[in-house]
Amino acid sequence: MPVMSKMRDNMPAILVGLAILFIAMIVFEWGMDITGRQSMQYTANIVGKVNGQEITYQEFEKDMQSSVNQYKTATKQDPNETVMKQIRDEVWQGLVNQILVDQAAKKLGIFVTDQEIVNWVTQNPESLPDPIKRNFEDSTGHINRQLLQEALASNSPEVQEFWRNVQTYLKEQRLQEKLTGRLYAAVRIPEGEILSQYQLSSEKFNAGYVSFPPQALFPDSSIHITENQMRDYYSSHENDFRTPATRQLKYVVFPIAPSREDSSEVQSEMEQVAVQAQGGTNFLDLVKEYSETPYTDKFVGHGQMNPTVEDEAFGAKVGQVVGPFLASDGYHLIKVIAEQNGKNVFVHAAHILIPVTPGPDSVQSYKLADKILKEARSGANFAQLAREYSQDPGSAQNGGDLGWFGKGMMVKPFEDAAFAAKVGQVVGPVRTQFGLHIIKVLGRDSRELKIADIKMSITPSQQTKDDIKQRAEDFIYIAKKDGFQTAANTIGKQINQTPPFEKGGYIPSVGSNKTLADWAFDGSLGNISQITNVSQGFGVFMISDIKDASVRPFREVAAQIRSTLTRDKQFNQAVSYADQLKQKLSAGDSLSAIVKLDPRLQYSVTGQFDMSSYIPGIGRDYNFLAQASLLKPGQISPAFKGSNSVYMMQLLSKAPFDSTAFKIQRLTIMQQLMQEQKSQIVNDWLLSLKNKAKIVDNRSKIFTND
Repeated sequence: MPVMSKMRDNMPAILVGLAILFIAMIVFEWGMDITGRQSMQYTANIVGKVNGQEITYQEFEKDMQSSVNQYKTATKQDPNETVMKQIRDEVWQGLVNQILVDQAAKKLGIFVTDQEIVNWVTQNPESLPDPIKRNFEDSTGHINRQLLQEALASNSPEVQEFWRNVQTYLKEQRLQEKLTGRLYAAVRIPEGEILSQYQLSSEKFNAGYVSFPPQALFPDSSIHITENQMRDYYSSHENDFRTPATRQLKYVVFPIAPSREDSSEVQSEMEQVAVQAQGGTNFLDLVKEYSETPYTDKFVGHGQMNPTVEDEAFGAKVGQVVGPFLASDGYHLIKVIAEQNGKNVFVHAAHILIPVTPGPDSVQSYKLADKILKEARSGANFAQLAREYSQDPGSAQNGGDLGWFGKGMMVKPFEDAAFAAKVGQVVGPVRTQFGLHIIKVLGRDSRELKIADIKMSITPSQQTKDDIKQRAEDFIYIAKKDGFQTAANTIGKQINQTPPFEKGGYIPSVGSNKTLADWAFDGSLGNISQITNVSQGFGVFMISDIKDASVRPFREVAAQIRSTLTRDKQFNQAVSYADQLKQKLSAGDSLSAIVKLDPRLQYSVTGQFDMSSYIPGIGRDYNFLAQASLLKPGQISPAFKGSNSVYMMQLLSKAPFDSTAFKIQRLTIMQQLMQEQKSQIVNDWLLSLKNKAKIVDNRSKIFTND
């Protein structure tokens, strides 16, 4: 049936596309446990509560699957543990937001009826969201009413499931529109704010100024600060010297990496695919069915693919199937589809780099380079010479091999020498900013290939993850029994330590992990954590240091206070001195005349700037900008403190207000400000709901990675 066919083809796009401002509302029916739930140690079915309303395990798991499916669709790969943690956090926040929004709507008496949705779909389908509307459009982009009616009347379980998802989504969208309409009702943009925004970038100034550098005019040696002044400052600024509570953790990491069995399993599967390919099965069909990356119907040259794949592909003939073979990104089975002679020449070269130290020692560098060059030209193994002498850490251990490169990819002297040499020739020494290079050309080619590549990554199986997790559990058992260090020694693990960190969720060298950070601040010295997911794998942590919040003693901050008071006094004296000089100016004098009164001073002109400018010689100084906005052309300001100096300014010119330009831009500026205010209102409202809500988060009790 046409409607079934079209909707079935579009179903993935529909389900991926259904999202609203606050929460993803896509729903799938499924049964896999991908959330990382612990074995039945925690039997409760409640992931959390929001103001008493429960978030069930099934509900959380269902939204997890939809998000994972979206990730797979977008990236063509399975999410790793770090991505899974991120998805879990996003799903949790989405469900919490959804409940808070629904609860707020109910309190405000805002609701959406089924009939509203029916009327929307049947009477005004042109206004439906694109992911839904496109299912019923004809080739001209107009709604096909007959197709829509067929879909509405269909008894197919698949179509009815589609309409259930659509109804849920449209209800949430309409509810959002009603809520935001209520929130936006008070949005008003004052005319003055529109004008100020216009002036920020449109009003142009030019000013002359004199800087009165406080430290130069009043050096530290001339400033006297008493201990009583310092202690008074310390007493009145106690919060400035308050240090927050911190924790430090020791930890070991159990990396999640594929096992030999995982690699063998992928290799075995690839070998079975190779049998199909050799047996005559269409290779492009095999790519579509088995490869993690889709077939790309284009020619590629050297340096545009994985080096191992490149070597195999350019060593094969058109029509030949090669592999399976192991590369850095997994197993590959390739077929060369076509070959052509490209416009660009590529060179394959190896080099030996000898740094050149400026001065007399540079002679030794040239002597060494000449010695190596003679050995290489006499038949010595170039790769071995590179490993022994080359100071290029990126290539030395690979025998100096730089791979393939085209013109424009290397520094000019190196490129010229490499492209001028013949295959097998050793040339040099070539001087570049990096040192002296001895170069051997290994190949030259302009061919381009079109290849089909079946790629399978080697990823840790669930059994491998379980085995690694069991090792971490064994470590915890030994650590609690015999000590953290003993446990690390027993299983050969290196102990790492975090720097001190504050409460909040971010742990240096570990990353953002609120659950772990909260545990660290709630626990006691020596406490050992359960298995915790970190970016490298599974981590086990121990609280190794606890420091409570305190105020730093006076003796520790005395030097800092003296420096602050000295700087304040220097700035105040500079302001006073500048104002005294200004009083000596005659009426009608330009500010530039002030430098005659003190030859240490210098008069400068800013050039044209606006309120959002970085001012040459000044920087982004908001006090300077504020003073400019207050002055009339010709007027001289009083002395004022800037970010780095004390200034006196004379406004030289100010572009007149362009009322015509303002009228043209006024509506655009107002719409921009309104959109910013609407976004801020929604964010503030949602944050307010969260702050007032009673939210219970049980994820750490149910899922191993939270």
